Amino acid sequence: MARLSEKYNDSCIKIFKLLKLLIEDKADYSAVMDIFADEAEKNRSALPVILNKYLNTLKIFGVKVQKVKNKYHLLNIPFNINFAADDVKAVHILKTASILLSSQKNKEALNDFIKAIEVRYNDAAKSVAASQNSEDYCDLSFYYSKFKDQIFECEKLCEEKKKLEILYLSGDTETSIICSPREIKYQNRKVCFCVFNQLSRQTFDIPIDNIKSIKLLPTISSSTDISVSVVYKLKRRLANSYRLKENEYSNGYDSDGNLIVVNTKEEPDILLSRLIKYGENCEILTPKYMKDRMVECIDKILENYQN
Repeated sequence: MARLSEKYNDSCIKIFKLLKLLIEDKADYSAVMDIFADEAEKNRSALPVILNKYLNTLKIFGVKVQKVKNKYHLLNIPFNINFAADDVKAVHILKTASILLSSQKNKEALNDFIKAIEVRYNDAAKSVAASQNSEDYCDLSFYYSKFKDQIFECEKLCEEKKKLEILYLSGDTETSIICSPREIKYQNRKVCFCVFNQLSRQTFDIPIDNIKSIKLLPTISSSTDISVSVVYKLKRRLANSYRLKENEYSNGYDSDGNLIVVNTKEEPDILLSRLIKYGENCEILTPKYMKDRMVECIDKILENYQN
């Protein structure tokens, strides 16, 4: 009886491993066969028969699997979600809008998310999904599609990691900047080329449609170009209650009991908007440009109270 139980447990584990691969959409033929290889040690030709036995087990429990070329795909799972018709339509809009994303990484991530939702459709939701016309979707072309060529060019520049000279419009004024490329940012309906300026030691998000020209310089950007640390101290009760963020570490307390914090990689605008909330309990120590920007922010706030 003990041996029989052990065999049952082994089979259950294999079923769960197979389900895990299917749910993660990683069930290619070789990965699936590896799960059951020990059952066909003496006869590899028996593997398809063994696999079919497990697939039939899943089928009995209502799990449907389809093989396309060299990969198995999950068509449904036992624990479905009762999506309303509007929910299904919303997913359909996401699905069609993903075509307009210029970043392949973002597109793949969104499509994986959509697959994870669709596999949980109940029968009613599947019926609604089947009735959706692939051409019925919101026209989102005004988002990024018109900047497709510029985005592609900027992504290529990020990969090459060479220094750039960018001429762009800042308000009504043409501005030139020597910088290193960092990444493409999608901010609501605006696409920005995020760059690092070596002179000011700051990052800038330049709207792509404001860029007039980009000149490729012969020098390669070093990794230190974009490694900026901001040191600040926290005072009074905040010094004892503050929890360090993911991109922060502490140099301990000074002689007055103030907590010294070193922040790395956080965007300057985001960091400033957070630190200004701490009021008089926070003081930026270095670099100087961040101190100057904090003073500038405070001066703008004070302007609201001059009259």
